[in-house]
Amino acid sequence: MGSASGLVIGVSLVFYLIAFGLALGAMARRSKGDLTTIDEEMGTLMCKYTTDIATGLAAGAFLFLFVAQMFVMGVTRCLCCGRGYKPGASRTFAIILFIFSWMSFIVASAALLAGASQNKIQTKGLFYSTQTDVSCRQVQKSLFAAAAAFTFITMLMTEVYYVLIEMAREGDSTWQSYGLGGPSVGGSAYT
Repeated sequence: MGSASGLVIGVSLVFYLIAFGLALGAMARRSKGDLTTIDEEMGTLMCKYTTDIATGLAAGAFLFLFVAQMFVMGVTRCLCCGRGYKPGASRTFAIILFIFSWMSFIVASAALLAGASQNKIQTKGLFYSTQTDVSCRQVQKSLFAAAAAFTFITMLMTEVYYVLIEMAREGDSTWQSYGLGGPSVGGSAYT
């Protein structure tokens, strides 16, 4: 496994798993609206919503996801600072996972923030029974489910990225034993 620190992996895993759990909690506890009659004679209806706990859960999930991502990127110096990486398969795969982990992080963050803001918006208007298509707005369950899924994908990609980038700092001794070493363009055979 190279010099990948178990402490870094453990701390980031805890933060990612908390973010994942909070996203699942937000999916389960999203606000739901029911039409209730306010005035029988006038036929006035109003949406009555359940508690707004999903907004806080989604915001918390975003914060834990953000902290975990920044922690791993800070430890690895985000591929741009620090000592160089030896060429090879682990560096190549680490760069690919770096890009995809950021893409999934952006999708997960956008879904969490959109779900939190949509859950906060609740229809407060009055409706009349003569209106035929009256329904209460609520966040789709799939939005928080997508946020949880992309949080989990971000966790997997970032953890593997961390292990591979640590292997690239040392060299690709593990990959070279499988014949997947670095570039083989050398001039020693022609001298």
